[in-house]
Amino acid sequence: MGVIDVRGLMVMESVDACEAWETKQRIRLTFLRPDTEEFVTDSAFTSFEAKDGSSLQFSVRNTQNGEVEEELRGQAVIAQDGTGRATFTLPDQRSFDLPVGTTFPMMHLSQLIERARLGEKVVAYNVFDGARLDGAFKVNAVIGPPPKPQPGSAPRGDVALLRNQPAWLMRLAFFPADDQGGQPEYEVSMDLLANGIARSMVLDYGDFALDARLRRIELLPRPKC
Repeated sequence: MGVIDVRGLMVMESVDACEAWETKQRIRLTFLRPDTEEFVTDSAFTSFEAKDGSSLQFSVRNTQNGEVEEELRGQAVIAQDGTGRATFTLPDQRSFDLPVGTTFPMMHLSQLIERARLGEKVVAYNVFDGARLDGAFKVNAVIGPPPKPQPGSAPRGDVALLRNQPAWLMRLAFFPADDQGGQPEYEVSMDLLANGIARSMVLDYGDFALDARLRRIELLPRPKC
């Protein structure tokens, strides 16, 4: 059955931890379907990614109506020759190789911005974030000019971070690692600034889509490295 309505909040925190990026993301959504009462999902993701892209530690916890549905935990490494391996400790012990050239989320974001600055229009990567047990995604990105500003309330906080930045519209399609040319599992369109901040995004899951707008931004203190 389809989804009548979805509403919620996404909070993301990226901390400069000197030699790594510490990222925390939480998405809390309330769904309404025609045949059921409302239900609430809560997804929490934490990662610690080396800035040179060589390692990733991750933890994922997904709940529905307060009941834990899935917990994932583990780490992954990428060698200098591009080979990689992921190891999960939750929900059970398992390890598998990653496709050669796999990248992690923050490095992927950095590479997208670099390619956009160079004027490239289409790029593709294998990306592993630990949020699923079946390996890396194939992520195809189309890069275009930024969208026109949309009406609505302006974000609050340290809005100077949004000024005087090059921007692009990034359209990302996420395919399973074993995909043989079918439809993507989901797509993300985002109005992305050169400093890595997304002013808005649309997450399209096929039977419903989430229209997300930036409401508040805060600059965190820089570390003493």
